[in-house]
Amino acid sequence: MNYQQHDPPHPGELIQRTYIEPFEGITSNGIADRLGVARSTFNRLLNGKSGISPEMAVRLSEVLGSSAESWLALQESFDLYKVRQTVDTSALKRIEFDQVA
Repeated sequence: MNYQQHDPPHPGELIQRTYIEPFEGITSNGIADRLGVARSTFNRLLNGKSGISPEMAVRLSEVLGSSAESWLALQESFDLYKVRQTVDTSALKRIEFDQVA
């Protein structure tokens, strides 16, 4: 089954809405400190200027929960959706491997 989410949010937006906004005592700077990354690095992620790297996924997993794989999957879903909006594949033709000698 090929599941494609319609217009998925950037993972930074999801972090902002899920882990920061609902909680009065949680700040982006506090999370950045817990992650052990520069505050500017984390703010770029929250603002959608950068994505989740494997290293960041491991850090997010330890600090916010969920698996590193799930953080990377969120990023991949977002990236694929955006690329599919811009890449023209109309001239590409599938190779029929069962017909290749």
